[in-house]
Amino acid sequence: MACLADMAGDQRSDGRSDGRRMIGLVLGGLGAIATAVALVPLRNQIDNANLALLLVVVVVLAAIVGDRAAGAIAAVTATMSFDFFLTRPYLSMRIDTRDDIENMLILLAVGLLVGEVAERGRRSRHQERRSAAAIARVHRVAEQVAHGAPLTSVARDVMFELASLLQLRDCWLEFTPFQWPLPRLERAGTIEMSEHRWFDRGYGLPQDGVELPVLVRGVQVARLVLLGDPDVAVSVEERIIAVALADQLGSAIAMAAPSDVQRLGKELHAS
Repeated sequence: MACLADMAGDQRSDGRSDGRRMIGLVLGGLGAIATAVALVPLRNQIDNANLALLLVVVVVLAAIVGDRAAGAIAAVTATMSFDFFLTRPYLSMRIDTRDDIENMLILLAVGLLVGEVAERGRRSRHQERRSAAAIARVHRVAEQVAHGAPLTSVARDVMFELASLLQLRDCWLEFTPFQWPLPRLERAGTIEMSEHRWFDRGYGLPQDGVELPVLVRGVQVARLVLLGDPDVAVSVEERIIAVALADQLGSAIAMAAPSDVQRLGKELHAS
C-alpha cells in the first residue's frame, strides 16, 4: 500500500508541476505584456531603469512559479514589451538612446539568469525528495525482512519498489541457471555497456534488460531482470539503492526455509 501511495504521490506531483509550469508560461508571456501596458501612464514620470526593474519582478515570479522555459519566455517578452511600450519611439521596436539599449539588455540578462537559478533550485529540491523516497523504499523492505514476512511477499515488494524507483517497463526475478546473459548493474551503480543515453541527472537503463544480482553470502543465486525506459534518467544514487533492495531480497532468501525458496521458484516458473 505504501508503494501505491508513493506512485499516486508521484502522479499528483507531476500534475502539480504541469499546472505550475502552465501558470508560469502564462505569467511570463501575458503577465509581462500586461505589466508593461499598465506602466504606460507612468513612463514619463518614472525613469526607464526603474520601469525595467518592475518588469524584472514579473520575470522572477514567472521563473519561480514555472520553470526555466517560463523564465526565458518572461525575459524575452518583458524585454520586447519594455522596448515597444516604454522606450521612445513608443509603439515601435526601434530604440533611440544608449541607456534604453543598456536597460533592455540588462533586463534580458537578469531574466534569463533568474530563470536558470530558479530551475536549478527546483531540480535540487526535487532530487532531495526523490532521494528521501528511495531510502524509504529500502527501509520498508528491510522492515518486512526483519519481521519475517513470507519470501514471496518480500520478492513481490522488492520488484514493485524497483519498478517504481527506476520507472521500469517491467521487472522479474530469475533463479539460476539463467536463460541468457545481460549487462550487469554493479554494486557501485555502474553498468558496463558500450553506449549510454545520458541526461542531466544520470542515464537511461537499456530497454533490452539489465541484470541485478541477488547474492546470498557472496554467491549469486538469482537475478532481478530490469527492463528500463531509455527516456527516463536514473541517477547513480538510485542505482545504488536498487542494489540495496536486491541485497534485502538476498537476506530474505538466506533466512527462508528451502521449501519456501522452492515454492518461490515454482511460482516464478509458473508465471
